[in-house]
Amino acid sequence: MDLQGKRVVVTGATGFLGSHITRMLLERGAHVVGAVRTPSKGAWLEDLGAEMTAADLTDKDSLAAAFADADAVVNNAGLSTREGSPSFQEFKDANRTGVLNVVDAMAQAGVKRLVHISTVAVYKPKLRRPNDENAAKLIDGLPLAWTYLVTPWRYSLSKAQGEHLLWQKTAAAGLDVTVLRPGPIYGSRDAKLTTRYANAMRRKVQPAPTFSLPHVHASDVGMAVAGALDNAASIGRAYNVTGKPVSPFEALKTWKKLTGKGPLLLPIPLPVWVDYDDGAAERDLGFTCRGIEAGLREVLQATAEVGC
Repeated sequence: MDLQGKRVVVTGATGFLGSHITRMLLERGAHVVGAVRTPSKGAWLEDLGAEMTAADLTDKDSLAAAFADADAVVNNAGLSTREGSPSFQEFKDANRTGVLNVVDAMAQAGVKRLVHISTVAVYKPKLRRPNDENAAKLIDGLPLAWTYLVTPWRYSLSKAQGEHLLWQKTAAAGLDVTVLRPGPIYGSRDAKLTTRYANAMRRKVQPAPTFSLPHVHASDVGMAVAGALDNAASIGRAYNVTGKPVSPFEALKTWKKLTGKGPLLLPIPLPVWVDYDDGAAERDLGFTCRGIEAGLREVLQATAEVGC
C-alpha cells in the first residue's frame, strides 16, 4: 500500500508510542486519523496535519465510526501500567476485549488492513541468545517466565491473550493483519523507561546493572508500522522490532556523555542479556534501529538539554 494520501486510523494516537507512529505516517504522506478518548490532547498533532476523533476500545460503535472510509487501522491503544496498579480485569478489558472490539469494528466499517502493536513481553524468551518470532514461545499462563521479572505479569499475560485471540478473530473475519512486537521502547514523551533514566541522572550516585535488554526508539517502531503497511508480504506475519541489547549502565553512561553531567555511576555486574532477532523486520519492513546514543540525543534535544 502506497501510503501517500491513504486514510490510516491510529488508535491511541495521543500516547507516547502512538504520537511517534502518527508523525512517521504523516511524514510518509498518509492522512492520519487519531482514534482517541480525548481528542483535545491531540491538538499538537492536528497542527502537524493529523485529524482527531473520539473513540474508545470498550465501545465498538465509536471505533466503527472512527474507522469509516479508512484504508487501514493501526491498533496501538492498550493498557500497560499506570499509577494505582490496575487489576488483571482492567488489563484484559483493554488488551484482550479491546482487540476483539477493534476487529469487530473493522468488519463493521468494511476495513481489511490492520497493523497490531503487540510486545516482546508476550514471549517466554531464552537468555543469552537471539529469540526469533518462531522459536520463542508465547506466554499462555502464569508459570514463571523471565518476562515477568522485568514486566508486570498482568500486562504480559493480557497482551499474549489478546494476540492469541487476534489471530483467530482476524482469520475468521478475513482481515489482513500484521503484528509488531516491540520493546522496551524509549524516546521523547516517554513516561516510563526514559523517565526512569532521567530521574536516575538527577541523583549524585546511581548504581546501575549491566544486565542488557533491547532498547528501541519509538520513531523506529513507527518506521516498522509504515513499512508493514507498505509491503503486502508482511500480511499474516509477526515481527520483532526491538533493537540491540543495552544495559541500564550503558544507557546512563551515554546520557552522561551527551549532557556532560550526571551522577557517579556504579556498575552492578550481571552478565546476562536478552536479545530478539529483528532480521525479518529488517528484510520486509525496512526496519532499522538507531543506536542508544542517537536515540538519547533525540530525547535530550526534545527537552532542550543538549544542542543539535
